Amino acid sequence: MALSWSPHPRYLLYTSKASYGLPLQHVFPRPRNSTDALARLETEICQRFEVSAAICVPMARTGLYFGLQELIRPGQTVILSPLTIIDVVNMVILAGGIPLFTDIRRQSCTIDPEQAESLIDSRTGAVLITHLHGESAGAHVFRDICRRRAVPLIEDAAQAFGALESDRRLGTIGNLGIYSFGFYKNVNTWRGGMLVSPDPDLIARIRRRMEGLPVFPGWRLLALSLHGLITDAATWPPLFATFTHPILRYSYVRGCQVVNQRLDPEYGATRLTEIPPDYLCQMTASQAALALCQLGRVDVDTTVRIDHAARYHQALASLDGLITPRWQGGRTNIYTHYPIQCREREALLQFAMYHKRDFAAQHLRNCADLPEFKEFYRHCPNSRASARELILLPTYPRYPSAEIQRNIEAIQEFFRSK
Repeated sequence: MALSWSPHPRYLLYTSKASYGLPLQHVFPRPRNSTDALARLETEICQRFEVSAAICVPMARTGLYFGLQELIRPGQTVILSPLTIIDVVNMVILAGGIPLFTDIRRQSCTIDPEQAESLIDSRTGAVLITHLHGESAGAHVFRDICRRRAVPLIEDAAQAFGALESDRRLGTIGNLGIYSFGFYKNVNTWRGGMLVSPDPDLIARIRRRMEGLPVFPGWRLLALSLHGLITDAATWPPLFATFTHPILRYSYVRGCQVVNQRLDPEYGATRLTEIPPDYLCQMTASQAALALCQLGRVDVDTTVRIDHAARYHQALASLDGLITPRWQGGRTNIYTHYPIQCREREALLQFAMYHKRDFAAQHLRNCADLPEFKEFYRHCPNSRASARELILLPTYPRYPSAEIQRNIEAIQEFFRSK
C-alpha cells in the first residue's frame, strides 16, 4: 500500500467566522445577557423538531442533572449504559439517583431493551438511553417499555443532534431529551446545550431551577473560542500534515503521555462530590445566536457524513475480526463518526500511524468497571469489550473522499498482513 504523505485530522471543529465574531461581540462592548436570542433558539428548535418545549442549559450534563432532579426521587435507580462519559454517572449521583448499569449490544453500543426492562422495579426512577456515535438506541421501543412500566424515559442525544427515528427527531421521543452544543459537536457554541420535552410543565420546572444562575463569563467564552482557534490552526490540513501529525505520530509510537493524555477528553475525569460552579452558568445570547446560524447546515452536513459512512461500510463490513454498525439508511444514524471495533485495536492503530493515517480510539470507559463507582459495579462484558476495542473513523463534512479511501486501504492491508 502506498503511503499517504498528507493525512487529514481525525477531528475537525464545526466552526465558521461567526464562531469567533459572536463571542467578541459579547465582550466588546459587553452587553447585558439578552433573553431574546435564547428564546429564539428555543422556539426554533421546538418548530424544527416538532416538540412542545425547550430550554437552553449550561451544558448537556448540567441539563441532565436538572432534569433528573425533577423526574426522580432521591434514592431511586437510574438504568443507564456504562459506556458513557464519567460525568453522566456523576450527574445521576449528584441528582440523588443510584446508577444501575445494564450491558450494551455490541454492534450499536446501546443498551439492550430486554436487559433494561428486566431491571425495572419499584425503585426505578428513570431509564436513560444514549444515542451513541449518532445512532438511534431504539427510542420508540424504550418509550413503549417505559410507558407500560410507568417510568420516565430520558434520551441522551448529545451525539445525535438532528437524527431521526420513524420521522421523529431523537431527543423528542421520550419524556426528556438532551442535546449538546459542545466543542466537537455538529452545532458548536463552545459549550452549552438544550433540553426538550413534550411536557411544557417539566421544562417550566427546570427553568425555575435555573433562575438566578449567573451568565457564563465573557472572558471564559473568549478563552474557549481562542482554544478553538488554536485547534482550527493545528488541524488546518497543510499545517496538520507537515507539523501537527508528525508530533502526534511520534508521541503515539513513543508513548509520550504528555501529548497523548491531552487527546483524551476523559483523562483526569473522576467522581464528583458536588456540582462544579462553572457548570452552573447560563448560556449567553451570543452562544444562542451562534447556534441559530448553524441550524440550517445540520441536515446538509448529515447527508455528507452518511455518504462518507456508506463508503466505509461497503468496504469494511465484511472484514472478519471487525465489528461495524448496522446499515440502517435514512437518518436513523447520522454517523458523527464511523465506529469500528477491533480486538487488536492497539496493533491496528499502530499500523495506521505507521501508514500516516489519523484516527483514534474511542475515549469512553466502561464506567461499571471504574473504581470511582465500585459500589455500583455490575458485570457488563459487552461494554467492557467495546470500551477496549472501539475506534472512530472520521466522517466530518470536510473530510476528503481520498482520505476515506486511504483509511479503508490501511485497515484492509492490516487484516491482510495478519
